[in-house]
Order: sequence, then C-alpha cells, then structure tokens
Amino acid sequence: MLTDTETVCDARVDPAGPREDDSMPITDDLETTDEARTKSERRRARLVRIIGEDPGRKVSVNDLADLLGVSVATIRRDLTVLERDEVVSRTYGGAALAPRRREMTMAQREVSNAEAKRLIAQEAVALLNDGDLVILDAGSTAEQIAVALDNRLELTVVTNGLRCINRLVDQDLVQVLVLGGRLRGFNETICGGDAEQTLSHIFASIAFVGADAVDPVRGIASRTYDQCRLKTMMLRQAGRVYVVADSSKLDDSSALPYWAPLPHAWGLITDAAADPDALAALEVRGATIVLAGRAPTKETEEEPPCPPR
Repeated sequence: MLTDTETVCDARVDPAGPREDDSMPITDDLETTDEARTKSERRRARLVRIIGEDPGRKVSVNDLADLLGVSVATIRRDLTVLERDEVVSRTYGGAALAPRRREMTMAQREVSNAEAKRLIAQEAVALLNDGDLVILDAGSTAEQIAVALDNRLELTVVTNGLRCINRLVDQDLVQVLVLGGRLRGFNETICGGDAEQTLSHIFASIAFVGADAVDPVRGIASRTYDQCRLKTMMLRQAGRVYVVADSSKLDDSSALPYWAPLPHAWGLITDAAADPDALAALEVRGATIVLAGRAPTKETEEEPPCPPR
C-alpha cells in the first residue's frame, strides 16, 4: 500500500485547475445522492475494466486520470475505495488488479464488471411479460435485474437475495415471495432446507440463476453446498431457465467446490466480451446464448423449453 509520501510523489497539478469531478467526494455517507453514487460507481467500474485489460501491466495514476477525464485526486480517491474492497492493489504511482480472492465481498461484486451486469439485466427484463412468476437468484447480477424491473410489470418474484428484496420493496406492481431459511451474511443470500421446501411448491414462468462460474461439463458453481442445492432446484422449477453471468465467470473455474448440473435446454445471458470458444462449448451443452448489448448468437425466439423435472 502506498504511503502518503509515495502518493504525493506521483501527484500532478492540472494547469487548468480543479476539474468538475473534484467537487464530488467519494464517500459511503448516506447523504450522498443517488445520481452522485451512480456516477462514482460507473467511473470505478471503468477503472477496473481499464486496469484489467492487461493484468500484467501497471497502469499509472496519471494515465487513468487522462483516460477518464478527471483529476489525479479523483482517481486516487477511487483507488482508495477499490483497494479497501480488495478489487485493486496500489503500486508505486499506479494500480493493478488485486490477486483473486477465494470469494469477493458484495462491495467488490458491486463494482466488478458493473456495466456488463447492467446490460445483462436489461436483456433479462426484456424476456418478461405481465403476470409472470419469476425465480430470481441472489447476487449482484440478480440485484441489477431487480433494479431494471423499475416497477414496469406486474410480476410475482420469488427470491432468496436480500439485495433483490430491498430493490423490490418499493415496486408496488411486484409481489415478492421470500425464500426463508438460513442467512449467509457474506453474500447476503438465504438458503437451506426451508428455502428448498418453499421452492418445491413453485413452478415459475422463468428463472434467472446466478453463478460463480459456468462450465460446460460441470454446470454452474457455488461457494457452499446449500447454495448449490438451491440453484439446482431453481434450474428445475421454471419453464424457461437463464443463467445470468458476466464474461469473467466463463473461465478460471477449477478451484470452485460445488456444481449444479445444467438442464438439457437453457439460456445464458452474458456480455459481449465473452470468449467465443467458451460460448461455443456451452452451446454444445444446450445453451441459447444472449450477448448483452448486441444480437444473440442464436435466435432468441427459440427460448429454452421447460427443463426435465
């Protein structure tokens, strides 16, 4: 971590004076407006993408400021937040992606591939119709689906995600059925036997299931056995099943412990940065691929049929 002296050594005074962003402090204070918070989150998400374009390269603070059109001071504040959340590691005069942790916190997930998750959420919501019964998994991508609903459809949403519940609480067109059970606070997920029992009585129009990784042979990965059991049931309990996972989830999966098998026919909504070879392997295993932000690789009219129960 940089010392104050090292940080100052890399400072650059902008001859044009303070830039507009300097007036907006980066803070977690509750008084921060939604607009300012969103602006900050999007800028940090861009920072993570830029830093991650070449994992072996250190990106300087000055270069980041130029690329994003903000001051060095603003970049340093953003890097401080990202370092606190263990998304990046500060180096002398710059930053690099932090070594991959066994599991990211929800704060890390919020800024990791944030724009891709928003695009994935938009594609997911476009598949919905008034009156649908929707299974919505927990996680940061599922949370963005809850945000994208924006109270525009009359739905019943079944979820085990605390963040999804909080995002839906003010959407009066949406009825929310909460899967009860044991709370895993680290990723704000409810799971366990009670959740499985409730879900066993439900057959939804559509399910959106998150994943820590997606593999054509093993299926979708979870961090705990209970989460894996619940995801396995979600994949069975809907007429149409979509895994929602950004492109980073399609590789580096070997160390993950628990896997839910994929149904015979299913959909994957991911972003356009996904590896074409990885997508091709998933298509062989029955996936209909929807690339967020551009045309899908298969006709989206060919929705995944009801998986075998």
